[in-house]
Amino acid sequence: MRAVLWENGAAIDLGNLGGTTNNLAFDINNRGQIVGKSNASSDTTSHAFLWQEGTMSDLGTLAGDFSSQADAINSKGQVVGLSCDASGNCRAFLWQNGVMTDLNTLFPANSALFALEALEINARGMITGYALQVSTGQIHAFVATPIADDTAEAARSATAGLTSARPTLTLPENARKPGLDRARLGALHAQ
Repeated sequence: MRAVLWENGAAIDLGNLGGTTNNLAFDINNRGQIVGKSNASSDTTSHAFLWQEGTMSDLGTLAGDFSSQADAINSKGQVVGLSCDASGNCRAFLWQNGVMTDLNTLFPANSALFALEALEINARGMITGYALQVSTGQIHAFVATPIADDTAEAARSATAGLTSARPTLTLPENARKPGLDRARLGALHAQ
């Protein structure tokens, strides 16, 4: 599979990150920036990419992870997706200003949800995806809404006594890729 851009009646190959197979594009914004995933040079893993002005850039993974995938990009160039360890334990990320951040670190410290994948981001920075309810192991949809800096500071102060460390999780089999019904989620993502 090759990631392409259809423009002016022709398919433009977006290139790759060194791998020979499995380059997929998932989203394009109104600035012509494209995101997806591409196999790395070893063809044993894939990384999230950002393509712009004819160049594909590797967005990397979250620390300690093995692979990543960029699912969506907004008009500001903010990218969301997932980053996974070698065992298939994934977590949602937000990439902006050249930095990939675990989305869970931006949730309140006492959040009952652990974000597994971020599927969309709009121009206001609102993010949708799916998450694990830690106490039950159930998968739920989520909407994450950014808050103003002064509100964020008040929230940090209110939770200062709580730990911000995320639990070390081994996700249940139904939450690991490709254990989720990826075809169904993909169809919803494309709509």
